[in-house]
Amino acid sequence: MLKDRVNLADEPKISSLTAVIRFEMTDGDGGTWDVVVEKGLVKDVVRNSKETPTSTLKLSSAVFLDIIKRKVTPQNAFFQRKVDIDGDMFLALKMNILVTFM
Repeated sequence: MLKDRVNLADEPKISSLTAVIRFEMTDGDGGTWDVVVEKGLVKDVVRNSKETPTSTLKLSSAVFLDIIKRKVTPQNAFFQRKVDIDGDMFLALKMNILVTFM
């Protein structure tokens, strides 16, 4: 679903963007979700993969849903201390680009 929403959207893609962006849920059994992006397109969305992430966003499932529903941007959630970031912070803070397509 996410893959199609991003790849089929009319929005311009960032062709130079290739990364593995991990969303690690800190509550319950949300597990981890990796969004694999190649040349600006979502190649795959995988739960609990073995890929090495470029960036990891650690957050509660409620905050994740708020980001998906566009109630909060990834940047605002980070600055409100609702998200911890490991890895490439600059890339993680550019997540608004991916969220735009969701």
